[in-house]
Amino acid sequence: MLAGFASCQEMRTVKVTVTEEDGTPLEGVNTIVTFLGYKGDQTERVKGLTDRQGVFSAQGRPVLRMSVRMEKEGYYRTDSGRFSRKQDHDVTFVLRKIKNPIPLYAKRIHLQFPKNKEWIGYDLKEGDWVAPHGKGAVSDMLLRCDTEMISEMNAKGSFEISFKEDEGIVSQRKNYRASSQMKMPHIAPENGYNNNLLRKEDSYHDKGNEKDIGYFLRTRVVKKGDKIASAHYGKIQSDFGFDPRGNRLYAKDATLKSYATLSFTYYFNSTPNDKNLEFDPQRNLFQDLDPTEQVREP
Repeated sequence: MLAGFASCQEMRTVKVTVTEEDGTPLEGVNTIVTFLGYKGDQTERVKGLTDRQGVFSAQGRPVLRMSVRMEKEGYYRTDSGRFSRKQDHDVTFVLRKIKNPIPLYAKRIHLQFPKNKEWIGYDLKEGDWVAPHGKGAVSDMLLRCDTEMISEMNAKGSFEISFKEDEGIVSQRKNYRASSQMKMPHIAPENGYNNNLLRKEDSYHDKGNEKDIGYFLRTRVVKKGDKIASAHYGKIQSDFGFDPRGNRLYAKDATLKSYATLSFTYYFNSTPNDKNLEFDPQRNLFQDLDPTEQVREP
C-alpha cells in the first residue's frame, strides 16, 4: 500500500542557487536534494554540482518532504531544512567561507536566576554568575528576572539584560543564516550596540523566542578620553530561551532555588579589540564542560 501511495506522488522540482556572501554565484558546490519517503527504498537522493550560475536542479517524487545539503571545500556546510512536498521550490542559499577559526570561550548554558527582581552580574570568561552567586569576577552583563506564578504549573514575567556605558548588545537578523553551520558573520560590528534588552513572557511557552536571530556583544570597555581604547567582543548564537518558572515546579516555597531559567549559547573572545568570532570547536578555551554545555558549531 505504501509503495502504491509513493508511486502516485507528483513529480516535484527543486532548483537551488548558491552564492557567495557578496552575491557572486558559486560554482562546483556539492549538492544533494533528498526526496524523503517513509522508508529507505522510497527515498530518492539526487546529487550534483552547481553550474557557473551557481544553480543545480533536481526532480523526484517526495512521499513526505524534501531537503537540500550543500558542501564545498573551504566553506561551511549548509542544510536547508524541510520543504513541503506539495509544491516546487526555487531557493537561494549563501555559503559562508571558512576564514580564520580561533579558540574562544564557548558554552551552552541554562542559567538559573537565584534572585527575583534583582540585578546579577554574569562573567562570560568564567561562565558563571559573579560573586556571591558564583565564581565570576567581572560583570560582562547584568541580568534580571521579574516573575510570578500564575498557576501551579505556569508563570509569567520578564528578563532584562543591561550593560555599562559604551558596552552593549546588537541583534542580527538580516545577516543571520539559520541553515548554515556558521550562522553569524565572522566579525563583530563596530557600532550599533544598545545598553539594554527586555523581553516579557505571559507563560512558559516562550512565545517571544525568534528563530532567525543572533546577537553580538561588546563588553569590558576601557576608554581614553572620549574614545574606546580597548573592548572585548562576543556573540550569542540564536535567541534567548526563557522559562519564567525556574525550577519552582520541583520545590516548595520555603526552599526556592531559582526564579527563572535563561538558556543561550555564547562565544567570548578574550583578546582585547579582536572582533573575530569565528570559533574553532576543537579549541574551546573552556575545559571539562558537561556534554550539555559543549558547543559544536563555529
